[in-house]
Amino acid sequence: MNMPIILALVGMITAGVISFLWQVVGADKMYLPSWMLVQSGTVAIGSIVVHVWQRNAFHMPPRMAALAVTSGMIALISVAATLYALRLGGQGSIVFPLVSLGVITAVPLSFIVFREPVTTTKLIGLALGVGSIVVLTR
Repeated sequence: MNMPIILALVGMITAGVISFLWQVVGADKMYLPSWMLVQSGTVAIGSIVVHVWQRNAFHMPPRMAALAVTSGMIALISVAATLYALRLGGQGSIVFPLVSLGVITAVPLSFIVFREPVTTTKLIGLALGVGSIVVLTR
């Protein structure tokens, strides 16, 4: 396997663990902004550690900084909506597949913005993935 596939699999597994932990938080009726602050703070500290470890200075052009802020606000909405859905009694077996339908947004944007080739295999795979998620939510 090549490195991008290996890293994508690591991302898939760790995202699944995070989703499960969000369900634990929802079931525990934790005050969600506190959870989100600690979780986000951990990511921030980890990012600083990586900067120091790799001996790279912080650098970000203003355009990318604006994109990072926009991404952060969208992530805030996504995480908060998912956590509150679980806290309000949503079943993980329904909430997580619905959230996973984000591929309906990400894949076409990748095709358009990065001009990735649209192949029959990719379209069939996307349709099967979306179809399986729809079936799981019923």
